Amino acid sequence: MRIRTKLAMQFTLLVGLLLVVGLGITYFLARQNALQHFRQRLQDRAYTAAALFLEADEQPNARTEQVRQRFLRGLPHEIVGIYSASGHPEFLTPPNAYPAALIARVRKNHYVAVQRGAQQTVGIYYQDNQGDFSILVSATDYSLLRRLAYLRLVMLGVLLGSVLLSFGLGYWFARSALAPVSDLMHHAQKIGASDLHLRIPVGKSRDELAELAFTFNHMIQRLEAAFEQQQHFVANASHELRTPLTAMIGEMQIVLSRPRPAEAYRAALESVLEEADKLKEIINRLLQLAQLDASEKTLAAGGTVRLDEVLFEACEEVMVVRPQAQVTATVRQLPENAEELIIPGDHHLFRQALINLIDNACKFSHNQEVICILDCHDGCAAISVTDHGIGITPQDLEYVRQPFFRASNALAFQGYGVGMALANKVIGLHGGALEITSVLEQGTTMRVLVPLQG
Repeated sequence: MRIRTKLAMQFTLLVGLLLVVGLGITYFLARQNALQHFRQRLQDRAYTAAALFLEADEQPNARTEQVRQRFLRGLPHEIVGIYSASGHPEFLTPPNAYPAALIARVRKNHYVAVQRGAQQTVGIYYQDNQGDFSILVSATDYSLLRRLAYLRLVMLGVLLGSVLLSFGLGYWFARSALAPVSDLMHHAQKIGASDLHLRIPVGKSRDELAELAFTFNHMIQRLEAAFEQQQHFVANASHELRTPLTAMIGEMQIVLSRPRPAEAYRAALESVLEEADKLKEIINRLLQLAQLDASEKTLAAGGTVRLDEVLFEACEEVMVVRPQAQVTATVRQLPENAEELIIPGDHHLFRQALINLIDNACKFSHNQEVICILDCHDGCAAISVTDHGIGITPQDLEYVRQPFFRASNALAFQGYGVGMALANKVIGLHGGALEITSVLEQGTTMRVLVPLQG
């Protein structure tokens, strides 16, 4: 069921319930008022009967005749009964017209109004010089019954007409209210994988639908960025994987083109082995990226990283791998409580991220001095790695965190373009951020910012 139909039905149900309650209360009050008016007439008839049959000896003849004329204008199916204090019928009472229990109630309560089917009965207790009497008058108000039947018919017609009208109006209002949603859906259906540059019109309003359109556009923008990153990743990964494979295939084709001495085969195998090692390294980096991306790897509970210790460990490991490197580690400002340097995380992963950053700095600065500084202030720790190497162009700076991306001036250096991406993801897992500033041919500074546990 479409939302507009559902809204129209809910609106109709609400209006119908309100009408049923309102019309029901109106009918009840109208019926009670009409019954009260008819009972008042019956009570008047009872007093008229008393004046005619019990007070006639005390009134002038003209007054008695006037009362008699009023009494002759009876009500439909009228029954009048006058009973003495002992319950004996005195005047006008048909046989067995009223039960003894009802007469007793009149003597006890002095006034009784009861209904049996369409017949209404009113009883009064009348005290006279001749004695005390119970006077009961019964009649049927056919005019009231006809009016109530007509009122029910009118109310039923009003209810049905109002329900139909409310459904039509509710459907029209729902359609008008949901028209922007339909327009939003129409524009959203036009956006596919090849049309992520398109956006949904937000309009000038600032209602919930505008917020929804803005949210959709923000989501599409993130998808577009993800698709672009994926395309860059596929292109760069394909290039990096194709290069060693092409070299291996070419080397084997040359060797197998004709018989060669054993030394030639050995040299070819060594070359193939070197390319295979490169391919293995690329695949290992791809697996590391996949593990971090696929499940947004969560850090093991209970693990901790002490920032000053992990920085010195990373510097020492880089100098072991690159004996010619010049790496200096310095601590400037520490928090008063050294325990604040311990943050939750994975010590091995964080150290590997710092190793990647420091190793890149050494590689692209031709092993010139690389300065690593730990500085703490305002509840945040900053680990900066500064080199005096080739730098990064402003155009490439935006993409250096992407897997397999290599800056245009870094192609002459051996590498796979994965270390920076891995470091960025690991730092993000620890709640930190990686900032990079660079000046071409002057050097690069990479700052790792992580919150302290204060």
